[in-house]
Amino acid sequence: MNKAFASPIRGALVLVTLLAACSSSPETGGAGGGPSAITEPTPAPEGSPWDTLDQWHFFTDAATQTPSASVIPYDVNAPLFSDYTAKRRFLWLPKGTKIGWQDTERWSFPVGAVLIKNFGYPIDARDPTKGIRLLETRLLVHESDPAGWVSHTYEWDAAQKTATIKVAGDTIDMTWIDEKGATRTNAYEVPNTNVCQECHGKTGKTSSLAGRTRQWNRDHDYGKGPENQIDHLVALGLLDVAPPPAAQRQTLIDPSGTGDVGERGRAYLDANCSHCHGVIGLAKGTALRLDYDHTDPIKGDSTDFGVCKSPASAGAGGTCGLSFDVVPGHADQSILVCRMETLTAKVTMPPVGHKLVHDEGVALMKAWIDAMPEHLCQ
Repeated sequence: MNKAFASPIRGALVLVTLLAACSSSPETGGAGGGPSAITEPTPAPEGSPWDTLDQWHFFTDAATQTPSASVIPYDVNAPLFSDYTAKRRFLWLPKGTKIGWQDTERWSFPVGAVLIKNFGYPIDARDPTKGIRLLETRLLVHESDPAGWVSHTYEWDAAQKTATIKVAGDTIDMTWIDEKGATRTNAYEVPNTNVCQECHGKTGKTSSLAGRTRQWNRDHDYGKGPENQIDHLVALGLLDVAPPPAAQRQTLIDPSGTGDVGERGRAYLDANCSHCHGVIGLAKGTALRLDYDHTDPIKGDSTDFGVCKSPASAGAGGTCGLSFDVVPGHADQSILVCRMETLTAKVTMPPVGHKLVHDEGVALMKAWIDAMPEHLCQ
C-alpha cells in the first residue's frame, strides 16, 4: 500500500441501537475516557443524545478505542479522504436485528443503528506505537421515521480524557509528522451538525456512505487471522439473507494500491464523490455521475462521468477557464482535476470536509484521465 495515500489508521463505523427510552443519563463507569465497568452500549433516548461519548459505552476504553464486547471493528476498501486523518471504524448491531443485504446498493440498517467514526492525527505516522491525537467522534443515529438518521459530533479534549457533544462545530490547530518524516499542520475543522447532511443527505433521507458490499468485501483480523468481513457478519447471524461467495461480490480495489489505474480511479471517485455526484445526492442536478456503476468504461456512458461534458453548473470560477469535466488523455485540460487541486472557495472540490489538497488523490485522477484513449473534445 502507498502509505502516503491511505489514512495511517483505517476508519471507524459503529452501529448501535436505541435500547433505552429513559431520559436519565446512564452510569459512566470509569472516569473520563478511561476503562468502563459497562461493557455494552447504552443508547440515548431519541432526540436527546448524551452529553459525552462515554455515556454511550461504545468502548471499554474510549481513549484507546478498545471496543465493547459486541462491537465489531472493520475497514473499508476505499476510504473517504479527510485531511490525512487516521480513522477507525466499528460495527455494533442491536440484539436480534439484522442488516438488510443488497448486492450493489446501500445496505439497510434497523432503526436504532448508529454509525460512528473516530478521527485523529498520528503523533508520528512512521511509528504507530506513539498513538494518535483523537479529534472527534461522529455518530449517525438511526431514529424512527420521519427523523431517520440523525448526526451528532463529539469533540475530544486536549487531555484525551473526554469527548463532549459539539453542535456548532470547531477548529483545532494540529501538528503531526507524516509517513515521510515531514511536519504537517492543519486547522482541522470539526463540522457543525448541518454540514453532515451535505454528504449524508437531508433529514429523513440521510444514509451511510460506506455501508455497502463493495466497501465491506475485504479481510480483517478479528484475533484469529484474516477473515472476510462479510463472512464474519454471516457467522454472527447479522445479515438477513445469505450473500453470494466473496469472489462473486462487487468489490472496490484499494485506490492507493498497485492495481489497474482505471479501477483505482473508479474506486476513489465512488468513495469520495459519488455521495453527491450520483442519481441521488446534493449534486445530482449536474448530471455528473461518479459512482462505481456509472464510471464503468465498457457498460457505462462516458458522458455520465464527464468525458467531453460541459458542466451544467459550476459556480463562480468553477470551470477553471476550461470547457469540459474530463478530456480523455489530457488531465491538464480537465475541470475535474483543476477543482481537486485548489482550495479556492467556490472552486475546490469537494466543497466541504477538507482544508488540505489530497495530493495523492489528485495524482491518481490525473493518471486515470491520462490513461484514457486520447480524444480532443469539441
